[in-house]
Amino acid sequence: MDKDFKPKITHYHIYRKAIIAVIILSIIAGGVYGGKNLSWKQIAADEVAVVVNNLTGGIKLINRAGAVLYYPFVQDIYILDKREQVLKMMASEIDERHPQGSPLMIKTKDGGDVVLDLQIQYMLKPELAVHVIQNTGAGNIYKQKWIYDYTRTICYYCFGELTIDEFPIASKRDVKLQKAREEINTMLDTHGLFITSINLSDYRYYREYAEKIQERRLADKEVEEQKTRASAARENQRKVVVEETKKLEVEVARFRGECDKRIMDARGSAEAKKQDADAYLIRARFDADAEFERLAKEAAAILATVKTDAEGTLLLRKALEGEGGRTLVRLEYAKRLKQAIVRSTPIIRQGVETPQSIQRFKYIEDAPKIDYMFPEPPDAVLVSPMKPGPDKSP
Repeated sequence: MDKDFKPKITHYHIYRKAIIAVIILSIIAGGVYGGKNLSWKQIAADEVAVVVNNLTGGIKLINRAGAVLYYPFVQDIYILDKREQVLKMMASEIDERHPQGSPLMIKTKDGGDVVLDLQIQYMLKPELAVHVIQNTGAGNIYKQKWIYDYTRTICYYCFGELTIDEFPIASKRDVKLQKAREEINTMLDTHGLFITSINLSDYRYYREYAEKIQERRLADKEVEEQKTRASAARENQRKVVVEETKKLEVEVARFRGECDKRIMDARGSAEAKKQDADAYLIRARFDADAEFERLAKEAAAILATVKTDAEGTLLLRKALEGEGGRTLVRLEYAKRLKQAIVRSTPIIRQGVETPQSIQRFKYIEDAPKIDYMFPEPPDAVLVSPMKPGPDKSP
């Protein structure tokens, strides 16, 4: 056996110890060097920081204000602005990339060209700052990659749904602004961004469009004035109708009141007349009953008198039925003959009359007639004994 022989394991231990020593020395040297080059950054209240460890690959989110310590070569720190920022798409924003500005030019659904000046206000969601760094990259690249492209595209087709004539109407523009903001936020939500508002500061047409729109506005204004006048006329008509209706109602109420008064007066008068008629009827009944009683008594008295006269006449008739009756007639006849005046009439020629004869005939005609129970003598003329006629015979 060779006396100079040394086991290989001995050399291995020596090499391993040397490597470990080198590593320890390297770590000590790196720590000393890193300690000398330890740096820090100030985080403002409106900023958020993302710290990336290059050795372990760890990522840390710092969402507070203050100083942050880090190793420049071992760690990287990215600071993002979480304030509300403004993206201007206007003709006045002229730079190297946009020498004529960066307004949004759209085409309406009726084929018109409109230039819009927009201001997009947006914010970064601090809790998603790590996602923004990992998905988009460091710096402000997310502004161009997400905000600018999404807002221009979505605003283009949202405002393109309007017509040329609808752009002057603020309410319709506001509807499209709200719709664009909601759609943009839906798209940017997964990228850690949020649109707070979209402001349309100005819009422009070509001259021909502007002239036609101005003419249309004047015509619409005239139409609105005519509508206003018509509305005022209708209001005045309604006012007049209301006034006349009130007057009519007053007149009708007054007439109804008069009618009611007349009806009440008529009813009162009718009631009074009815009461008077009832009283007259009662009085007439009493008077009729009294008259009936009087007439009944008077009729009874007349009936009694007539019966008595009839009975007397009957008795007289019975008394005159015999010889005594004839004797009484002869006696009465004699009395009449005793008072009678007998005159003679001379005979004259035919057609010749004397005044005495005329006067005599007149007296005879004026004498009262007397009824006799027996025929008169043919040549006798009876004159009332109370008024004997004058004797003018020759």
